[in-house]
Amino acid sequence: MRVPPFVILAKWVLCTFCEDLSNELAKHNFGKVPPMTENWMDPVVEPQSTGEGKSDTIWLEIVTTDQNKRSLSELAARIVSEICAPWVLNIGFFLILGGVTGAWTLGIVAAIGTGIVPMILILGLMKLGRVGNHHVTTRNQRGLVFVGIIVCVIILIFILRALEAPQLIWDGMFSALIFLVLFAQVTLKIKASVHVGLWVCLVMFLGLTVSSWWLLGLLFTPVTAWARMRIKHHTMSEIVAGVVTGAVATGICYALLLA
Repeated sequence: MRVPPFVILAKWVLCTFCEDLSNELAKHNFGKVPPMTENWMDPVVEPQSTGEGKSDTIWLEIVTTDQNKRSLSELAARIVSEICAPWVLNIGFFLILGGVTGAWTLGIVAAIGTGIVPMILILGLMKLGRVGNHHVTTRNQRGLVFVGIIVCVIILIFILRALEAPQLIWDGMFSALIFLVLFAQVTLKIKASVHVGLWVCLVMFLGLTVSSWWLLGLLFTPVTAWARMRIKHHTMSEIVAGVVTGAVATGICYALLLA
């Protein structure tokens, strides 16, 4: 039986993504047992003797506990980074717009075009050696990615126009284009955090168009910022640049499309 092409593509995307994620985790020794103890989850058993041996054991327990806390902290940060990755946020955003407008099919089309397709592009560039990882953490590698995604969004806009998408999804697509162009320009100077910037932009968009309750999502912004800095993908200045750029993008979108 012949395997459908989309199944082959989905398998390739999943395998490539998981391979990159596992390689990134391996760099930080996740899944490996710390060398100081046989199993870091087992409690440290103190020796019966007192004196220097007991002091060494207490010191070892303190160091091991600190290592465990730092490992769990970094793992939590990586989980947040994956959940709040731009491609994931875009999928959720357009599915929400599709549900609000009752145009589920067009919402799914927009989610695929702004989430799945850009990730396929990035994974393809990884295979070609043009980008280092699926988060594209090197600034001078982001230009090509932005250009590719902008082209994808422009094509998607024409598709949605032909399908007569609802105004809210239409506004969301143009907002995505404005966001990409603005971030592409800012990235020429600084590696602004797209994770944080997109979170701010999408939450504010939903708060202005769907329900003001969505604005409470801005309270999660520091968590995303912490995660990006915790795994050393961004500095504080890059986080601030992302927040400001995301807010500016929302302001431009509101002035041009929503006001």
